[in-house]
Amino acid sequence: MKESFSITPRIIAHLGEDLIKNESIALLELVKNSYDACATNCIIDFNTNNEQLESLTITDDGVGMNLNIIKNVWLVIGTDFKHKRLEPNCCGRFPLGEKGIGRLGIHKLGNKITLISKTIEDKEVCLSINWSTLNQAKKIDDFTIEIDENDIPVYFKNGKTGTRICIKSLKTTWDRRQVREVYRNLTSLNSPFSGTNDSFKVDIRSNSNLFSGLATFEDIKDSGLYFGHCVMKGKLIEDFQYEFKPWSSLSKVDKGRKITKTDLMEEDLNIKGIKEVIYRNGKKKNVEYNIDLDEFQIGDIEFDIIIYEMDAQIFNFVNAEKSSIKTYLKENGGVRVYRDDVRVYDYGERDNDWLGIDLKRVHKLGSNVSNNIILGSVKLKRSQSFGLKEKTNREGFIENNSYIALVNAVDYALSLIVRERNTDKTILTTLYKKNRVIEPVLSDLNDVIKLVENKVPEKETKDEILKYLYRINEQYKEVKEVLIKSANAGLNLSVVIHEIEKQVAALIGYATRGEKKHIIDISLNLEKIIRGYSAMIRKSTIGETKLSSIVSTAIDNYSFRFSDHKIEVWNNCEGNTLKAYLAEPETISMITNLLDNSIFWLCYARKDQRKISIYITDQIKEYNSIIISDNGPGFNIPTEVAIQPFITGKPHNIGMGLGLHIVNEMMRAMKGQLLFLDQDEVVLPETVRQNKIDKAIIALCFPKEKK
Repeated sequence: MKESFSITPRIIAHLGEDLIKNESIALLELVKNSYDACATNCIIDFNTNNEQLESLTITDDGVGMNLNIIKNVWLVIGTDFKHKRLEPNCCGRFPLGEKGIGRLGIHKLGNKITLISKTIEDKEVCLSINWSTLNQAKKIDDFTIEIDENDIPVYFKNGKTGTRICIKSLKTTWDRRQVREVYRNLTSLNSPFSGTNDSFKVDIRSNSNLFSGLATFEDIKDSGLYFGHCVMKGKLIEDFQYEFKPWSSLSKVDKGRKITKTDLMEEDLNIKGIKEVIYRNGKKKNVEYNIDLDEFQIGDIEFDIIIYEMDAQIFNFVNAEKSSIKTYLKENGGVRVYRDDVRVYDYGERDNDWLGIDLKRVHKLGSNVSNNIILGSVKLKRSQSFGLKEKTNREGFIENNSYIALVNAVDYALSLIVRERNTDKTILTTLYKKNRVIEPVLSDLNDVIKLVENKVPEKETKDEILKYLYRINEQYKEVKEVLIKSANAGLNLSVVIHEIEKQVAALIGYATRGEKKHIIDISLNLEKIIRGYSAMIRKSTIGETKLSSIVSTAIDNYSFRFSDHKIEVWNNCEGNTLKAYLAEPETISMITNLLDNSIFWLCYARKDQRKISIYITDQIKEYNSIIISDNGPGFNIPTEVAIQPFITGKPHNIGMGLGLHIVNEMMRAMKGQLLFLDQDEVVLPETVRQNKIDKAIIALCFPKEKK
């Protein structure tokens, strides 16, 4: 005996409700249908009565449907009609819809549907559906739909073709806020960076003033300061443009700045990603790798972005309505994805930080780009991006290897643009913004103290915990102050702060929950860490020291890294007797910091022959200097910017951007100078010149006399 499944009409309701997330996505599915029908225009009418939404109408000028297609395709749930069409249709487009369930979005929106459609050769077809009677039918076959053919066209007259869908008896009572939210989403269906020649446009209309006063992209696009454009093909960046466009009101800025593909280092043009590698010993490390977009069936990527400046002391100069800009960015900020100029949801929505932009800002001090200050667009081609599969619920792509490669590629392009933006932002900040000291750690410690006071009831325990916290508070201030002036050998400010911040974060969690034992344990550990660092720092003193011995120690400390990366070190200091006044541990730390930078850039530039030179000279007036140079790509950001905190020229914004800032602060503390030299500013050994070890030249200039 054989049986078969029986389906009730309720399945249609469930599919419509569960697979379609919201009204915006439901409308988007209907727009996709218009696109697949070769329409050039899709008009969405919001019909209101006394500002109450009564109906929705979606009209396109596509090829339309005849009676046969409506009966055997449109009314068949889950058809593979489009899925089979892997080649472009009559207008050269690849279908955006594949699952055959998009039309169920109509059920999400309303109960009464009227569909009118006409092809160039066939009669106009009219279809009516009343979803409210769906539950009355016991079997799917009992749910009937009225379909008629009009001998004389009622709507598509004079040879016009297309499809018109009118939705009434709306399932949701749409208030003004909701209508405007849907409008916001619908206006983002096309990329705002698209040109005027794009073949598909969405026009949103209303018979009332529902949409009045809403800012548009056109209203605020010129209020940005930093503009980026990047085209990626295969393994390479094919086109790159960055421009800093200062407002006319920023009178202290002489002019803007433009960067093109030719200004980038050759290695920058290789598309790169970051992946986690697990070694045999179980240790995890993020490593950089090259991406081939064609290998992952992603195809060409066109990336556009505008970055806005919202720091109050600069934003006050903007030549536009400030509240409109803030509101628009709050509602629309982020990076959206478009395939054949039709948006792929849910990327760029407020709850979808798909590139991890805000997450990086939280976890990395100094990462100052967030979704609410950017407007970005990622444009893909459907004919090339078969590796990217949309989820059934229409909430983005399945997170397969192709999707991961897409995220990495876009993130890489963004990092190159942000790198250039940070250069201009630093200069702009120097000109206009008052110096402000940010102490996130101290702020968090104060929060912990308040939590302990409120969450720990026992006075004796509370007093014991607070004793440690007050001590930590004072010791951290002391350590931070000393570290900025003179970092010890092997001590990196970013490491210290990062370690303390992790401990403080744990303290906040335990204090919130009132877990006394853990609070005490971590407090003791924090005190131990800070006491150890503090003791090391206090041992350092400034005295007259032979420079060659300092250099030898630093080279010895890094000998394993030089060997590992196949770097030849030209030590031109042996036998040199020059002395200078300096703090020995800090100087070794500075040299190793600079050597670490050289190693990174030599490896990044993939030099076959990697060379570093260290030279001691008295050529710079009043100073005896240690000069470090290499045959790498040189500096890719202005040196006056490179010494600012949290500024890095490295791709993916690797590191915290503190290394050169620390070196500069330590040199100032020792009454010396950190100099970035051109090739003609100092005479290097002839062998160094001949081997071209003179691309990036940095001098640590120490006083000859005690100051």
